[in-house]
Amino acid sequence: MRRLRPSILPAAICAVLMLYALLVPMLNSHAIYAVDLTAVYKHPGTGHLFGTDQLGRDVWTRTAAALRVSLLMALGSATLATILGIIAATVAVTGGKLIDGIISRSIDGLNAIPHLLLSVVILALWPGQIWAIVLSIALTHWTQVARVLRSKLLAERESGYVQLTAASGASTIAIWRTHLIPAVLPQIAIAFALQVPHAMWHESALSFLGVGLPPQAASLGLLLEDARSGILAGSWWLLLFPSVVLILACWAVAGLAQHEEKARTTRRSARRHRKNARTQASQTARESHTGFTARVAVSAGAEVLIDRVEINAAGGSITALMGPSGAGKTLFLRAIAGLLPATLDTSTALTINGQTCVNARSGQMLGKELVFIPGSAATALNPVRTLRKALARAFREHARDASAQNLEDYWQIFGLDSHLLDHYPHQLSGGQAQRALLALGLVSSPACIVLDEPTSALDQDTRKVIANILRRAANDGAAILMVTHDTELAEHLATVIYTMDNGQLVSSRPSVQEQGSIA
Repeated sequence: MRRLRPSILPAAICAVLMLYALLVPMLNSHAIYAVDLTAVYKHPGTGHLFGTDQLGRDVWTRTAAALRVSLLMALGSATLATILGIIAATVAVTGGKLIDGIISRSIDGLNAIPHLLLSVVILALWPGQIWAIVLSIALTHWTQVARVLRSKLLAERESGYVQLTAASGASTIAIWRTHLIPAVLPQIAIAFALQVPHAMWHESALSFLGVGLPPQAASLGLLLEDARSGILAGSWWLLLFPSVVLILACWAVAGLAQHEEKARTTRRSARRHRKNARTQASQTARESHTGFTARVAVSAGAEVLIDRVEINAAGGSITALMGPSGAGKTLFLRAIAGLLPATLDTSTALTINGQTCVNARSGQMLGKELVFIPGSAATALNPVRTLRKALARAFREHARDASAQNLEDYWQIFGLDSHLLDHYPHQLSGGQAQRALLALGLVSSPACIVLDEPTSALDQDTRKVIANILRRAANDGAAILMVTHDTELAEHLATVIYTMDNGQLVSSRPSVQEQGSIA
């Protein structure tokens, strides 16, 4: 689907108004304040395109100068309001629950105060100052920016890929630089653009009320204030032309911002179409080539951590990866998922159902076609959200109906009581947390599941439940690769067992026992 071109009409109006505001005052600067009492209230004509005012000043030139002043103040106010909103949203998201609550209540309280009233109070302290007008508008408009950005940042912070990045050991700065800042940049741009027309109307209202710029200055609000006396004298043009310019300027800027927002929605829709197409292609390829193949080499300087290890896992089967601690098993899983730090030299190749990429993350398969389930549920589950909220978000991310009944039915597939959905991760036992992590990871019905020690430190009954969940996923066609030290689990559950030692693949063999229940 083609990307939408910029909206022609708002863009053209913006360009014309900008040229009008810049060139007309520059070419005829003396006419802005020139008084001619012999030409008072002249009708629009060839000598004066917009007529003259009560002092004989040319309205065409004064409107251009007023538009320039109003635009500059609006841009300054929008910039300051956006910066304040970014700061407030960032502090709210990173400062913890108490700070977030304080900022959220401050936003609610400030929004409860009429904006014009607060601006009038500020301008009463510093009357007629441009910087005071800019400050008063910014202080009454930053809350909208902060509310939108806070919501976006919180949503992105809880997304699956951010959680996986955090669990992989990435620093907070790296997460912000790589994920959060790029996610909110479009929102910041749109919020700024929408602030400009708001600021123009606000400045015009303040000047119209007589608390903005001094009377001898030129702004659209002052021109409208001057038009009150002109209307009584029948000079309709004093109100018409500045009003039309103000409305056109606000509409054009807002139109461009709204068009960009619609374009972003269209691009998201296009990405969903591509995702559906990729899913269909994956399903078609699965008929001829199921499962995955991964080749990995990892080194840290001169030290080789994984020496060109290749592992194949067939679709509909479970493959076990065993070996002593420090052999490189977990490193292998993180390498194919794309979760290793950039400080390591990594060479990987991953093929899932016929699709080849460097790793799941770079191929945009992570969390979709391939799911990585870490060994510690404590670091993978979000401690500040209930399991219901986490599961509902996962359902929505994969276009599934997140109704309460669907969530509970899905939850019970993993042997978990529905009341546990309203618990936080720290309220679950180790086995419950591990099953909850599996439930969240399998929402997308991935083609490939890689797990790191899925039954570590679990009791016998919970091990059986986990084994049954994995066997059911394999029966549904998924290729499963699990790292484990549990020989009994590997022999009864896996069809093929790979063994690594010292970063090398030392053996590959079929399991020696028939697949069945774990004793």
